[in-house]
Amino acid sequence: MTTAACCACLTSCLPWDKGGGGPTDEPARPAAAGELDGVWLTGEDENDSILTINDDQVYFTESQSGEGDTCEGTVVNGLIQLESCERNGGRVFTERSAHALLQGDDLRLTWVSGEQETYTPMLDVAGRE
Repeated sequence: MTTAACCACLTSCLPWDKGGGGPTDEPARPAAAGELDGVWLTGEDENDSILTINDDQVYFTESQSGEGDTCEGTVVNGLIQLESCERNGGRVFTERSAHALLQGDDLRLTWVSGEQETYTPMLDVAGRE
């Protein structure tokens, strides 16, 4: 299956792709080149995740607390692959790949396990304070 076909399939079955299913009525869509660049947060708490994307390089921090693995990898055609992770704390972060879609200003990740996360651009989170 091609990446484009995979993303199209994934987009059509995500719960937030249905009107009213997410914070915006915009449908989730694959990101164009460069649209994922920036710092993304799942929230403002120390247990929330941070995702930094620059070109095709990805840097992921599971949480800002002492229990948060850090990983590096790449993103190509909306598929994030974490190639290496450093363990920080007792639990091991086992996810290694996720599909990324944009919906409005939010980044939606669906990890291979099926877990879904919503990331907001760091500037949006900081602007709400």
